[in-house]
Amino acid sequence: MEEIRELNVLLESGIEEYEEQLKALQAERLKYIRLSMTDGFGAEEGQSKESWLLHLKQLEDTLEVRVKSLKQAVVELAEAFKKVETE
Repeated sequence: MEEIRELNVLLESGIEEYEEQLKALQAERLKYIRLSMTDGFGAEEGQSKESWLLHLKQLEDTLEVRVKSLKQAVVELAEAFKKVETE
């Protein structure tokens, strides 16, 4: 039962963090769209269109990693329960 509680805490915190990161990604996407519409990209590092695209890609990758790790935690716990049931 303790393992289930630990998984629950992990999932709750992971989902909350995921949702926060998703909101940040959405806000950054809106900024990118605004810059695209106004041709407001700068020429310096960190302000260019390419830098913005890289930044968005990194945020998306972070979200993907978070979801994969949450799924993996669920799978591992399920496998552990299956082993206990078969013993």
